[in-house]
Order: sequence, then C-alpha cells, then structure tokens
Amino acid sequence: MDAVCPVSADRLDSISVGDEAEILHTITEVDVDAFSKLTGDDNPLHMDEQFAASTSLRKRVVHGMLTASFISTIIGTKLPGKGAMWFEQRTQFLSPVRIGERIRVWAKVKQKSVSQRVVVLETLVFGSDGRKVIEGEAKVKIIKR
Repeated sequence: MDAVCPVSADRLDSISVGDEAEILHTITEVDVDAFSKLTGDDNPLHMDEQFAASTSLRKRVVHGMLTASFISTIIGTKLPGKGAMWFEQRTQFLSPVRIGERIRVWAKVKQKSVSQRVVVLETLVFGSDGRKVIEGEAKVKIIKR
C-alpha cells in the first residue's frame, strides 16, 4: 500500500481582507550602532549626541529606515508570514523615533488577489506615546510551496 503524503495548506487560503497583526520592539543604541555599521549611514543626527543637540531635533534620532525595517519583520513573521515576498512599499515618515522608544508595528490586509497571489497591506508604525511615526502600504506576493 502506498503512503499518502499530506497536502500542505496554501498560506494564501488562510489570509482574509481585514486580517491584522502587530509586533513591538524597543529600539536600543545597540540597534542604531549596528544599523549604522551595516549600512555605512553615520549621519551625526543619528550618531552624535552633541551634533544632534545643536539642531532643532535636540537629541539623536533613529534612522528612519531602521524603524521601517520592522515592517519587513511583521511581513515575514506574522502577516502574511512564512513564504511572503515583499516587493513594493510606499512609506511616509511622519515623526522621528528616539533611542529607547518602544515602537508598535501594525499591518492590515486591504486587498487580496488570488490570481496574482498578492496581498496589499496597510502598514503603520507608532511611537511609545501612540503617535504615528510611519504610514504606508506594502505589496506582498505569497510564494506557493
């Protein structure tokens, strides 16, 4: 008798318009230093407390793209999750994030195309005080196994 191989469920089938997910992360100085070393972005607004103090910002700010990179985290781990290939992002940076701030990254499915295997997500990032620091929209292809 032949063994029957279980059919793995298609991730796309379990995603619906209106689905939401969120993650939390506290941005540390270690995060900022690692991001700067990795990307080469050593802008003194991010890296030099004295320089930042001499500006209207008064304190160092986290790289915007470091904050936005957590959108990748939510896409790859939560919504849609494993097998998601992020291929487009519209991002608007609304407010700076500070070192030590706990961000909340949120995504919601706005559209789903079964024929294209694509979901469109509203993406938002909030600061510790609840202010919106990033808003945008992501397009993600669900890779079939």
